[in-house]
Amino acid sequence: MEINSVWDRRLREFYVEIVKYFSLIAMGVFYSFIIFVSVFLYYYVKFLQWLPPFLPTEMIASLVITFTFLMTSIRTFVKKADVIFLMPAETALSSYFKKSMFYSTFMDVIKLLIMLIIISPLVKQTEIISITVLITFSGLILLNIHLTWIEQWMTTKLHKLIHKVIRFLIFYTIIYLMFTGLWVIAGTLLIINSFIWFYVFNKKGTGLNWDYLISQEEKSLLKIYKFINLYIDVPHLQHSFKRRRFLGWLIKNVITYKQSSSYTYLFSHLFIRYNEFYYLYARLTLIGISIHFFFPANGWIIAFPLLFLSGYQLLPLQYSINNSSRIYPVSIKALKQSFQKLLMNLLIVQLLFFNLASFSPNPLIKVVVIIFSELLVIYWFVYFFASKRIMRQPE
Repeated sequence: MEINSVWDRRLREFYVEIVKYFSLIAMGVFYSFIIFVSVFLYYYVKFLQWLPPFLPTEMIASLVITFTFLMTSIRTFVKKADVIFLMPAETALSSYFKKSMFYSTFMDVIKLLIMLIIISPLVKQTEIISITVLITFSGLILLNIHLTWIEQWMTTKLHKLIHKVIRFLIFYTIIYLMFTGLWVIAGTLLIINSFIWFYVFNKKGTGLNWDYLISQEEKSLLKIYKFINLYIDVPHLQHSFKRRRFLGWLIKNVITYKQSSSYTYLFSHLFIRYNEFYYLYARLTLIGISIHFFFPANGWIIAFPLLFLSGYQLLPLQYSINNSSRIYPVSIKALKQSFQKLLMNLLIVQLLFFNLASFSPNPLIKVVVIIFSELLVIYWFVYFFASKRIMRQPE
């Protein structure tokens, strides 16, 4: 096989696999998308109405677009075995990585167009969809791809942090100047930075950092597989772990030391160490807190689907225990009760955070009714809905 055809073959294999998964979850994704867009539009309109007229909304729009740029990753489709098979032919792979950068640029264009449409109501001093904006953003996209690409040669975490801060300042300044109508200054800064990064700090001729490229590609795939895993099981999904000492210490001091608490202790530690479940729960909790804080009168409406979604996405945690733990002299019934107890505690903690964010502006009777209703939803989810989906085995 010619080396120039490797990239095309890998792109085709990737999309064949993704299409296979999405053909199974298409309806679930479609309904989720409709619900998400409906909720987002409702609260986005509320947010636009809430914004004070004196607030420079271009600053918010610039921040959103800048973070969109910073989240860019270059899809190379490289694999671990490439260190052995492709690394010796690195000099012949220029067309391979040019295709990767072209593909990543194309995906960035789509992503940025969507974000520009979303933040367009926040930009009042200039036309968001115009030839000038498109030309400037084309230059920013090319510069961003280049800055993302050279990050592979940053040797320390400090270098990478400084690089990201510099990128943030460059893009935020140029985008803000552009949104406020200062085209000449924005264009001048873009040209100067392009010259500096493309010619002065050009890394042409430097060997590729294969370990970095492989790790970035694995992270990109992991994000996709995690999304798919919300709907169906992905067999080859690799989980990442992190030891959280304070939460581990808290669990040891809160959970009583007795035989019936064995699985409660185990599931609790799995939850705080599995990045997938921990960050998923944290993200949904932060979303709920933000909505309750900014819209205290109506935030409780979104609490019910968020509590259900949090609990539902934590259900796969029950299958994360090692088979060797089955030898514990504890019944399957106790295992099920332990998992239900963890779900109940996590959802109640989430409920408390939601209501603390919107407690003061609401009458006490309304808060009591809302909390009571949310507790009923949690009880129904844990002991009726989830109960049918938690492992059932003969004791």
